[in-house]
Amino acid sequence: MTSDLVARAKREREIVSSPEAKALQGAIFKAVQAYSDFLERHDLTWRDGDDGELPTMMAQALVITADYGADYGSIDITLKDGALDQLYGEGADPNPCDDPAVRAAGKH
Repeated sequence: MTSDLVARAKREREIVSSPEAKALQGAIFKAVQAYSDFLERHDLTWRDGDDGELPTMMAQALVITADYGADYGSIDITLKDGALDQLYGEGADPNPCDDPAVRAAGKH
């Protein structure tokens, strides 16, 4: 590790631990939780199982990205492995029991 990296890490830790940062993080967490609850109420994260079966996972994660690179300034909200991500992105089915091969083998 270089001393520059250590110094930058120390500065980052100080900034992200500041009262202002903690207040902003709290607002972010509250907003993300509210949006996650909204998605769950609309059955986009879980689907109830049939008669005593476990619920089916419909998405792996809610991912919020603020881009500092090529698309600087953009903010993206993605339901990782949700239907849109599977259809238009690189998402995969988050529930292995929905895989026809797994169902056919009786491993669900």
